[in-house]
Amino acid sequence: MYNAVSEKANTDQRTGLYSHSYFEEKLDEYIAQAREQALPLSLVMIDLDDFKKYNDAFGHPQGDRLLGFFGQQIKSECEPKEFFAARFGGEEFSIIMPGLTQDKAKAFVDSLRKKINDTPFEGVEIFPHGCVSFSAGILELNKETHDKSQLIDWADQALYAAKAKGKNTVLIYGEDSRLPISLENDIHELEQQLKIFLSKDVYTFKHSKRVYSYAVEMAEVLKLGESDRRLLVLGALIHDIGKLEIPRDILNKKSKLTREEWEIVKKHVLWGKEIVLVTGKFKDLVPLVELHHERYDGAGYPHGYKGEEIPRLARMLCIIDSFDAMTTERPYQETKSFMDALLEIRRCSGSQFDPELADQFIRYMEGKLASSLSDVAVAGSEMADVSPNNGG
Repeated sequence: MYNAVSEKANTDQRTGLYSHSYFEEKLDEYIAQAREQALPLSLVMIDLDDFKKYNDAFGHPQGDRLLGFFGQQIKSECEPKEFFAARFGGEEFSIIMPGLTQDKAKAFVDSLRKKINDTPFEGVEIFPHGCVSFSAGILELNKETHDKSQLIDWADQALYAAKAKGKNTVLIYGEDSRLPISLENDIHELEQQLKIFLSKDVYTFKHSKRVYSYAVEMAEVLKLGESDRRLLVLGALIHDIGKLEIPRDILNKKSKLTREEWEIVKKHVLWGKEIVLVTGKFKDLVPLVELHHERYDGAGYPHGYKGEEIPRLARMLCIIDSFDAMTTERPYQETKSFMDALLEIRRCSGSQFDPELADQFIRYMEGKLASSLSDVAVAGSEMADVSPNNGG
């Protein structure tokens, strides 16, 4: 009886697939297993095309029959391969594919899509494609995937990009799957949020703008693609947004913080995560906001992640953030010169900082400093030439 009740609770009665809540629970297990065994794992998000149009034409009972038909088609293809298929909500579905790379997952989903296209169902003539069709987005678990919400979000972005391309399409996240993004508009929107700091903590406002500038430069150095460039630049701009929750007397304290005060300051990364999640639009920035104080050796906060457990862009942001903190005057910390700060980053390479990214940052900044000194020398030489004795 218990097993029967449990099975019923975990099953969506309309489609015969697993329920959304059970999907969320199992996804955590699949992710942990894939990471532990170093095996691939792909997530597919599926949306039944033009379902509202069908529902409006034939009524909800017939719409429910279409959902049941669609669910059974997915189930019959997934069960033999031991894939976990669930109804995510409404006309949206999800499939967890343990052991499959994104390319193999795409081949499977395309095969499923074509089979459903070719299977008759009452009333399909009203659909634009003249058949039951769906759009799908795929994401393979990777080192940059911080948690399951990010996995779902990125697969969902690929799904809606597939719908934007005309539906009845399967896209892998990152392969022309992002919707067009106006980076300038996003930057402007986040800058307006940052302006709140002007009345509470002008240092954090200026620091965020400087870190953003370094991020723009490092995005070029690292030759980041459009999506990663957006993540690094916007993440840098908003990385300290959680400091809005820190009491003003702690933020502006001139002397060294007490242990208790420091523990409060450390919470800004989790408060920042909550603020970003509330806005919704920028939730893909959460890993940079939450993890930019993690250390390569695992001695950072809030989780103590180490090495490649920390997303690459968060590791880069840690370097940029630390460099600006060292080279800018702060109430309880001695300011370093640019060269001293670069020496400190080199000293902490492999402990606090990712050694490869630290090396790239140091080489870029040293080149930039050398270029600046050369320009100053040239300008000084030109000023010496333009003198009264030379007829200037």
